[in-house]
Amino acid sequence: MALALLLSWFFTAVWIVFMRSLGLGKKVRADGPQSHLAKEGTPSMGGVAFLLAAFLAYWLLGRDGFLGLWLLGLGFALLGLLDDLGGSLARPLRAREKLALQTLMALVFALWAVRQVAYTPWPILDVVLILLAVVGAANAFNFTDGLDGLLASITTILLLPFYPYPFAQTLLGSLLGFLWHNAPKAKVFMGDTGSQALGGMVAGLFALTGKLWLLPLAAIVPVLEVLSVVIQVLYFRKTGRRLLRMSPLHHHLELSGWEEAKIVFRFAILTALATALAFMGGGA
Repeated sequence: MALALLLSWFFTAVWIVFMRSLGLGKKVRADGPQSHLAKEGTPSMGGVAFLLAAFLAYWLLGRDGFLGLWLLGLGFALLGLLDDLGGSLARPLRAREKLALQTLMALVFALWAVRQVAYTPWPILDVVLILLAVVGAANAFNFTDGLDGLLASITTILLLPFYPYPFAQTLLGSLLGFLWHNAPKAKVFMGDTGSQALGGMVAGLFALTGKLWLLPLAAIVPVLEVLSVVIQVLYFRKTGRRLLRMSPLHHHLELSGWEEAKIVFRFAILTALATALAFMGGGA
């Protein structure tokens, strides 16, 4: 974990300088919270740095049986990178194209995972469950990544119950190194490159360790975030009005007067409580 932390801290610092030298930075939505306009131009795609740090530490010092998780993470990171570079591409990926690629990668992973763990007497049903969990988590984590330090903090807490595994140790360490630069006021964002990869890998880790049923409770914040988006869309289509000031949920809270740091802090507390409840009831 210490090696991953140091590598991530260093790689992220280098990444910030590199992105600034290219003049590449985050484009902030004009219709979002006005406080976010100051973040325009902040280096993004920091997921490249902390994922590379985690994998190097894992490969050098602590390999275990979860190498397939890194392949899954690589696939989702590359897909996220295409999203992050969307404005620079001739034609950015459409939502249905992205979902199709996510489903394909999750299916390959699920077919591998069911050879190691079973949740039902029917392997095909296990494949569907794992596939839905991976795709759902990748998108839920992506929606959650909207405030300085929010997703990295939440994911760090989610990884703590899995600390005995080298995979979790290296990913945890790399997130701590990234948080040094991502804490408010963030000097770098992880981007879709990091958020989609984290969602897929965390869901995969829960699946491979037999803890998939605990994921919806432990990851309560990403669940609430994605539900807020779904409810907002459905309500708007039916009534022509918005139920929330803005979705995902963290933006609604911002526009309701909550300070950004307060939302991050309280969501981290909620995640810690939910994770503790999940593992107390489901076993470690």
